[in-house]
Amino acid sequence: MAISGRMKRTPNCVGVCVDEAKSGFSGRIFNCFSKEPQTFTDITELFYIIDSVMDALSFPAIKTKHRSFKKTKSDFQPKPIDVENKVLETEELIPADEDAGFVIMVTSRDNVTWQGKLYDKKKDVEYNFNSEVELIRLLK
Repeated sequence: MAISGRMKRTPNCVGVCVDEAKSGFSGRIFNCFSKEPQTFTDITELFYIIDSVMDALSFPAIKTKHRSFKKTKSDFQPKPIDVENKVLETEELIPADEDAGFVIMVTSRDNVTWQGKLYDKKKDVEYNFNSEVELIRLLK
């Protein structure tokens, strides 16, 4: 089983290579609009980077805004994305020299959580997820 046709047609897919998942959670994220990966050092940065890709594309649309009583600002800033210039296809989101990696496609952002599909290159299997917690379990 290879990456599904639906994932190949959607520009909001990201490739994730997890380098460390035991004592911490770190790795690299690839998107269709940059040949250079962006590194993450924890799960929060992973979600922040993927969210920034979806926000730049305005897809999938956010249906509910997260509310908080505290105003917080993260020191972490994702790389800017030029959504007019696609440089990688979905199949290229996991480098050829990587034995393991994941392609994540978020299909909706309902009720302040993500729903979508995850392709596991090592197992050559595609999974559905209905929340970020399920996504984390699939990545580990």
